[in-house]
Amino acid sequence: MAKNNFLKENQNLIIWGVIIYIGYSKVIKPFTDTLGITKSEEEKKVDKEIVKLESPWNPNYYKSFGSNVVHLITEADAQKKCAIIWDSVGWFYDDFEAVLGVFKTLKYKTQVSYLASKFYQYYKKDLLTWLKGDIYPSDRYSDEQVNQLIELVKTYKNY
Repeated sequence: MAKNNFLKENQNLIIWGVIIYIGYSKVIKPFTDTLGITKSEEEKKVDKEIVKLESPWNPNYYKSFGSNVVHLITEADAQKKCAIIWDSVGWFYDDFEAVLGVFKTLKYKTQVSYLASKFYQYYKKDLLTWLKGDIYPSDRYSDEQVNQLIELVKTYKNY
């Protein structure tokens, strides 16, 4: 009975709280992000890498080397690595160490690109964008963690 009264008494407060949250997360924050007002330097670095065409995170990067011998991973290995990355995110705990472990097994930027290509094929998501996530409940890894992966991949050989 007390629960029912609580909801009735606070109905307007709850409704306004939901409206403010949706307004901020869907209208105000995207607008200020577009203007670059609310983005941190780490977030700007990730966003820059996402849109860069010559990035090893681009699923087509590994195809850009023409007749050169390109180092890739096997289909089975890519599927396993993609599953580890996908399953690293939970409701209460995200396992960044598992994701970092996957990328530490790679040695070439072309392998990262191939992995990104397979990730898109399996899950219909851009790997780098997915790792970054968005606001709750689709938040995944921090910009600092994603930048750690980007910097690691920058040390790899091209192909």
